[in-house]
Amino acid sequence: MSGRRLRSRDIAAIDLNSEYLGVGRRILMENAGSQVASAVAEQVKDLGSKRVVVLAGSGNNGGDALVAARHLAGIAGEVHAVLISRTGEPRTEEARSAWEAVRRMAFSVECHVVSGDEVPEEVRALIASADVIVDGIFGTGVRAPIGRPYSTVFSLVNSSRALVFAVDVPSGINPDTGEYTERLRADHTVCLHAAKPFVDVVDAGVVSVRPIGAPPEAELVAGPGDAEVALASFGGDVRVLLSDDGSELASGAEGFFGRLGVQLRRTEGGTFRVEAEGGVPFSTSSGDGVLLAKSGEGLGLREELERAAVLSRSGGVPVWRLGRYDVFATSGLRKANWLEPEHRSEFTMGAMVALAAILSASAELHYAVGAAIYLSRKVLNETGSPPASPERYVAALAEEVRRPRGQGR
Repeated sequence: MSGRRLRSRDIAAIDLNSEYLGVGRRILMENAGSQVASAVAEQVKDLGSKRVVVLAGSGNNGGDALVAARHLAGIAGEVHAVLISRTGEPRTEEARSAWEAVRRMAFSVECHVVSGDEVPEEVRALIASADVIVDGIFGTGVRAPIGRPYSTVFSLVNSSRALVFAVDVPSGINPDTGEYTERLRADHTVCLHAAKPFVDVVDAGVVSVRPIGAPPEAELVAGPGDAEVALASFGGDVRVLLSDDGSELASGAEGFFGRLGVQLRRTEGGTFRVEAEGGVPFSTSSGDGVLLAKSGEGLGLREELERAAVLSRSGGVPVWRLGRYDVFATSGLRKANWLEPEHRSEFTMGAMVALAAILSASAELHYAVGAAIYLSRKVLNETGSPPASPERYVAALAEEVRRPRGQGR
């Protein structure tokens, strides 16, 4: 199918950045479940006489399916929601809310729980007799090998006569690679927000892409999603070369490196340049790597983005306009922040660039820069801009980098 592909990490970043923009995960889950239910209603004739069995895992993919069950309850002949969870409960707050809602629908939804290795006979009979099955068992977090009861459920579904609708990805398939050891079959796959790479590799039935209300700005904003993705692969053990031109940019970079404890080799030169081993160089002069420039006075976000994009195309290199919105542009990708305090000193900008440089050694460039923009500006809420104590600023930024982070949706 045509269109772009987004990987698990891209979706996780979009979800977190959507929340940062005010569109929380419950809203996204509600929209996702509604879209899945709409897909079922559009594809299944005489749905009012059909038995629908919704299989929900313990994560947010299961939560999407449970929301779909609630929407289908008003239009399907009968709806059964089967939660498959070792604890007997969903593991995320959003999915627990979706489960609690269908549990209270005693008239229109019949709920079942599979919490042990064995699949109860009543659930086996439901799957065997289902007209429609909604697969929300595993989303992007599938890990092989797949043991019981999941392998048993897979076998039951694959041998059933039901029309199977997969939520985002057929359970068992790695959405980024298409690899699997065991998987559920799918007659229809409803990809949420965008198609995933697996659609080019495996048979997922009829694939459709449905929007779930994530703002377009969730991909533009440098936010917590970028930090989550970039820091997930950052080990902290990195060597850096800094060319010190005597500027405050260099002072900020050196101060941050010292506080973070990286292995730094410093040279003197006429140009500010910083490069982590295995990463992308950042420099105030044209050449390879990222070209650092200053933002324009009084320009709005759209104008800053356009200027950065034009400069990137003309120079054939990524461009980062420091200050104002800290706009970054490269081929097809842009990042900026307009929600946190802006940098008002070259010292803090230098620390920001230093963070991007070390993150680029283990993360994709746009996530490395996005994380650096977000985290460096977030710290300004605590220290002020410009900070009264530069030392306190780099200490706070280093602490943000070291802070443990969880996973997104």
